[in-house]
Amino acid sequence: MVPAIVQYAQSSVWLGVFCWLLSTLIIGCTYAFQFLIYFKVRFSAATLSAFIGNALWMATLWVTVEWLRAVLFSGMPWMSYSIGISQAGNLFLAQPAAVGGVYILSFLVVIVNYTLSYAVHAKAWRLVLVPALIVTAHFAFGALLYANISQQVSAEIKPKVSVSLILASLSPETVWNEQNGNALVQNLLSLNRQAAAGNSDLILWSETVIPWTYNAEDDFLKEISKATSVTKAHYLLGMSTAVAENNSAVYNSAYLFNPTGGVVDRYDKGELLSLVESPLFNNPGNIILPFLAGSGLIVQEGIRQQAIKTPWGNAGVLLCNESAVPALLNRYDTDQISFLINLGNDGWFSESFITEQHFYNGRLRAIEARKDLVINSNRGISGVIRANGDIGARFQSDQGSVQQVAIHPNHIPTLNHYFIYAVFSAIALLLLTSFYKTRFLTPSLNSSED
Repeated sequence: MVPAIVQYAQSSVWLGVFCWLLSTLIIGCTYAFQFLIYFKVRFSAATLSAFIGNALWMATLWVTVEWLRAVLFSGMPWMSYSIGISQAGNLFLAQPAAVGGVYILSFLVVIVNYTLSYAVHAKAWRLVLVPALIVTAHFAFGALLYANISQQVSAEIKPKVSVSLILASLSPETVWNEQNGNALVQNLLSLNRQAAAGNSDLILWSETVIPWTYNAEDDFLKEISKATSVTKAHYLLGMSTAVAENNSAVYNSAYLFNPTGGVVDRYDKGELLSLVESPLFNNPGNIILPFLAGSGLIVQEGIRQQAIKTPWGNAGVLLCNESAVPALLNRYDTDQISFLINLGNDGWFSESFITEQHFYNGRLRAIEARKDLVINSNRGISGVIRANGDIGARFQSDQGSVQQVAIHPNHIPTLNHYFIYAVFSAIALLLLTSFYKTRFLTPSLNSSED
């Protein structure tokens, strides 16, 4: 966080330290509050039923707080992360996300850690079998889910879509000015000609690769379409959209163009990064990092957040940090989309773990929706993640290049993950009811008998 803020905001290291300390304080208080609730509402008896009840209570409470953090800090991925993302590195352990989203993974992680910790603390070594059995069942269930979806994907015969990923790999310090602007444009046009020569169906650029707003008469877009019109390739490009009523305000958008440069559809980013793209309280003049505030740029929540229509079916689009928000998939009818697209810009974090986490966020979204996800993240990890979680391609470089991949659209039905909230709510209600009876009703009954 500290070096990224220093670079991004072009400010003192103390601003980064302040943001880090503030985030630490908030997240620390959140966890303290979470554990306080657990401590106040738990079964104190040293029985097997109390052990099971406390394990379920800890896991349910943990997931509930995670969900609340995701709601409260949806624009701050460093505050709204889920511990379930830790399972995305394993193909089989990540599969239950198709049933209950990332939160069911968090539930399982906490259950395993709680039961193991209790067994070690109490020196009840036979109880170590409990977490071992849970992990084994988790892995086996994931393997079954993987085999099932792989069979469904193989059975659904649909033509693949060939995609050229333009990895511009622009440094975050890149400045578009009179001295180097022409050289930058020529480099991007060269990459575009290389991509068009690959005879792909779709050319995919990264988020906000172009630092100016869309204009139908844009010379750069006309030059791009000169190459794509020959090979009949559509292209998806990240750039800003001017807000008509306010010249200094923009939407962070992704434009789908046909081969001749006509706009087919547009997606606007809805989940803006707090302090980075939007002020802390979404009002002009409120807290925002100096870099964006000094430029006079105002990013607004977009008005077009629907799936975009492509020649190969509807595509659900996620821009950058939106891949870290599980609930955003719920705005799409996943049975009506054919694949997912994630455009990002990890230039400010290319040397950190964030690029890896961004990629694995995408993996969970692909598994949750059971759709192929193609990702192009500037200086991050780009590639394709299959509907079954397989990593079809993976690239990361600080040098510009064009990479060829393929995606397989499908209309495989997916589960509505809202039911998992109902399950966790029911568990919490039953445990609270049982706790209330045990703690308050039982003593009063005993005293009345005396």
